[in-house]
Amino acid sequence: MIYYFQIDLGGFLLMKEKNSKRLANISLFVATCGFAATMPFQSKLLQILSGGFEAALVGGLADWFAVTAMFRHPLGIPIPHTALLPKNRAKITEGIISTLNNQWLSKESLIEKVEEREWINQGLSAFERLLENDESRTKMIESIQQFGASIKDETIENYLLTTFKPTINSISSQKLLSNAVDTVIEKEWDAKTYEFLINKIEETVSTPHIKELIGKEIIQFIERKFFMIKAFLPMIGEEKITEFVHSGLIDLLTELKDPKSDRRNFILSFIRLEAEKTKSNENIIHQLDEWKNKGYEYVVKQAINLFRNKLNDKDFILNSIEKILAFIKNSNWIENVEQSFKKLLINTIEKYHHKIADLVKFNIEKLSTEEITDLLENKIGKDITWIRVNGAVCGFIIGLILTTLRIVLT
Repeated sequence: MIYYFQIDLGGFLLMKEKNSKRLANISLFVATCGFAATMPFQSKLLQILSGGFEAALVGGLADWFAVTAMFRHPLGIPIPHTALLPKNRAKITEGIISTLNNQWLSKESLIEKVEEREWINQGLSAFERLLENDESRTKMIESIQQFGASIKDETIENYLLTTFKPTINSISSQKLLSNAVDTVIEKEWDAKTYEFLINKIEETVSTPHIKELIGKEIIQFIERKFFMIKAFLPMIGEEKITEFVHSGLIDLLTELKDPKSDRRNFILSFIRLEAEKTKSNENIIHQLDEWKNKGYEYVVKQAINLFRNKLNDKDFILNSIEKILAFIKNSNWIENVEQSFKKLLINTIEKYHHKIADLVKFNIEKLSTEEITDLLENKIGKDITWIRVNGAVCGFIIGLILTTLRIVLT
């Protein structure tokens, strides 16, 4: 659309230029015809008109010569001090470049503009205004969804693989296991786990159902293994045997909970000794490596599934955008980001400011002298052409006045 607009605008300017040139030519033609038509007559009124047309003709021709001499040689004749713009191409180019560098787009003015604006805050405010508009908000969410849908699962997987897999692989399973064992022992998690299990066992065996079940199992065991004692069981009674076994089990658990108990300390020492051995257990280390790889693959798949599911949730996308904006606005580092961004822009200006002049010079030198002349003539020629019209009109008026004065005075 912009392209066609430029074409139409160019045509409009060209039409205006042609109209102004046509008007200038008409004024010169009228002055010539008027002068030729009134010159033979001796009537004072016609003499006054003849003087006006004569002055208009002289003024129009003089201004035509002046206007034409700026851009080219009048009638193609190489008259000195004509075709001023083509002859002074180098000076004009240097003047344009100097003006751009030192005035219009000077380094200092650009840096001043960069420093006086709050780029990050203004950007955030503009973004918030977009979110407040229903149409803009909908288009933004749809664009995010389209962009997310265009990302293949393999791309996400490769990104996660490239980003996190080296870190995961760099973690030694043996070192991880060793640190885990040391942490468990250092923080006495083994003793706490031991005490938790003993308490749970004591709590469980104290329930009537489990107590009765243990008693039955003990009696059945005696009946199967000890035939000689089996005959005395009815004399003792199942209830007494159950109570005896349960009492002994509770006493044992109570002893195992006592921090001063040798049995307790022996069990904990055995647990810690076995835990130390696992540090160099190749089977466990190999198993950890497998779990690590499988765990990574599982996490990647879950991350992709979560990404796809959340991508279809417009409310989630909008809430995420709003949370990110709120976090950025409330963060303490927004001022640091602002200063860093300004510093980046200023460094870019200082480093590449000369490129503006180089680019302008390159584009000017790329044009031929004739093309530059046509360009300037098309841009400012339409206004300068009015000099010819004004010259003819002013000449006509002055001619009328001077001729009238001449007739009156003579």
